[in-house]
Amino acid sequence: MNMTRKTLAMIAVLASVSLLAACSKSEDKTASESSSAPSTTAPSTAPAAPAAPAPDGAAQQPQSAPADQQSMGDKVKDAAAAAKDKAAAAGDAIADNADKAAKKAGEVATDARASVAEGAAKANAAIQGAIGNNSK
Repeated sequence: MNMTRKTLAMIAVLASVSLLAACSKSEDKTASESSSAPSTTAPSTAPAAPAAPAPDGAAQQPQSAPADQQSMGDKVKDAAAAAKDKAAAAGDAIADNADKAAKKAGEVATDARASVAEGAAKANAAIQGAIGNNSK
């Protein structure tokens, strides 16, 4: 049970981190677009050639980001499926053990009931013998 909790907690953490990363990347794109607009209106002293390779590098980055997100999503789905399978197996094992425990508890209760009845019969015979009523 503890292992299942840890697995589910790790899946939740990974899902949260991937969601934050996805939101962060979209905000970075928006921020870079808004920051590039003021720089184009402002006079620049740097040559225009270094600015051209930066968008190419930025264009390559968004293409790899969806692949990373898809692979992360696949990993999370695989981990969730594995956790679900483990939880199902653990549930089956718990159900089997609960059934065995219930049968054992029934046997113990029956034995206890028989012991109490036997003890009560002995006590009754002893009381009847002590008061002189041996009309068994």
